[in-house]
Amino acid sequence: MNRFNKVLAATFLSAAMLFSGAAQAMTIQQFDKMANDDQAEYVSELVSGAEKVLTDEGKADQAKKVENLFTTNAPDGNTSIGMSQFMITLALMRLNDAKNAVDHPNDPRLEVEDTMFLMLQKNRVELPDSFFTVNKNFKPKHAQNKKN
Repeated sequence: MNRFNKVLAATFLSAAMLFSGAAQAMTIQQFDKMANDDQAEYVSELVSGAEKVLTDEGKADQAKKVENLFTTNAPDGNTSIGMSQFMITLALMRLNDAKNAVDHPNDPRLEVEDTMFLMLQKNRVELPDSFFTVNKNFKPKHAQNKKN
């Protein structure tokens, strides 16, 4: 690779890193450091964001499916079916993320949006790419969890 191509590649990578940070989703690692109230708010905004992007794409039936998942409780539980599935998926993603970070420390970390995407996909809801930026302006309001 000649000098010009090296400079061009370095410039492109730097620009890509700069712009990707502007609309980047939240890593599971960052999410785990937030206060419980902020975590709940973040997930709530992901759910409403998923409903909105689906509605905007003309998929109101899919948006309704998301709403039903997160408003319907299991007969023997106080937590919605969607939240229960999300928490199980998040635990599995957290484990995979930690294992991958050890084996491949330079790989990008998994994000909370990936978790919601996967959980909804298992429920036959296909989210558009615009979903990954619905919480781009989220700002935690509470002190971080002390355990992390």
